[in-house]
Amino acid sequence: MKILIITYSREVNPGTFLQAYGVQYAFRQLYPNAQIDLIKHKRMYSIAAEKKNATATNESKLSFFKAKARAIPRRLKYELVYRTKFHLTDQEFDFFEYDDAEFKAFAEGYDLIIVGSDTILINLEKNGHYGLMWLRGIETQKILFAASAAPANFVLNEQQKKDLYKSFSTFKLLGVRDRVTEHLLRDEIGMGDKVYTQYDPTYLIPESEFSLPYFIKKKLEGVRKHQKIALVNFSVTGCPFKKEMTEFLQQQGYYTVSTLYNEWANCNLMSLSPFGWAAMFGYVDLTVTERFHDSVFTLRNGKPVVAIDWNSGRFSKDGFSKTQNLLSLYGLDCNHFIATNLEEAKKVMKYLKEISVDDQKKQIIEYGEKIKVEYRHLLNVIKDSLTIK
Repeated sequence: MKILIITYSREVNPGTFLQAYGVQYAFRQLYPNAQIDLIKHKRMYSIAAEKKNATATNESKLSFFKAKARAIPRRLKYELVYRTKFHLTDQEFDFFEYDDAEFKAFAEGYDLIIVGSDTILINLEKNGHYGLMWLRGIETQKILFAASAAPANFVLNEQQKKDLYKSFSTFKLLGVRDRVTEHLLRDEIGMGDKVYTQYDPTYLIPESEFSLPYFIKKKLEGVRKHQKIALVNFSVTGCPFKKEMTEFLQQQGYYTVSTLYNEWANCNLMSLSPFGWAAMFGYVDLTVTERFHDSVFTLRNGKPVVAIDWNSGRFSKDGFSKTQNLLSLYGLDCNHFIATNLEEAKKVMKYLKEISVDDQKKQIIEYGEKIKVEYRHLLNVIKDSLTIK
């Protein structure tokens, strides 16, 4: 049996990597003898260019280049781990600029195609050409697995709705990661109750897969004997309150760490592999972040996270974001904020002074057990739904 996973595979991002690994891990458990390939695709952006929304000051440019320099060991680790943990396809495709006939012949050589996880559905088309992840006209078994279009800021016209309805009608299962993607498929495209939500596939990876380098582990263990540790992660450039938030957490008695370059943090852990990054959360007592998978792994470890969306590209007009959706599932809407400037961030600081960490831990751990039960049930449903040669 041949299985193809269509999701991102070229980013130096631990959440992106571990989502793909979680999908592979799940289907390796279901079909241990299958050949599982991860699609090799052209990079979506330049790895050397500063983000477009970053404020171009001399200070920000210096921080940007310092971050890039310090991240070189991490990039090398990621290049290695992609090649050792996945089997990438020999053929490489651009997600949008591809030949339809060539991709159809390639894709139909597989017995099953899995689209997801991650925001693989965030873009519909480019120059009038649908992205290959929508699998229009591909005749083989297909499923969505925790796929997301969040924040889904595009508007579908009637023809696009018809095209996508026709395509999705041929999918065996439509599993999405958040309610905004559920609404898009169920209501706008018209797939109805065939669409269901599921949790991020990183929840499927066992703790035994994660480990920290020895010296970093010992350092964090030593710190925790005297201080609690707060992970504070915001973009290298652009965030209007990163310095103030980091210093505020230090004033509250936390030892601050960051996996993104943060010159105000007590410690920058920028050389971790995805598996080392995941293991780090076992030593974190509180996370304050903009990043979705920081939230996932903090919660997975039974610890509270306060998530702040400050970049308008990360949330919809009504305030929805994938992180807000995640916290809502845990009953922790109070831990999500939109703060686009320092004054708004000061409200978050006030909340952090009042947060009941111990009460939230119990709530988080209980919901984590529910996720495990529901995922075991879903994997059984998936296996029963597919026709395997």
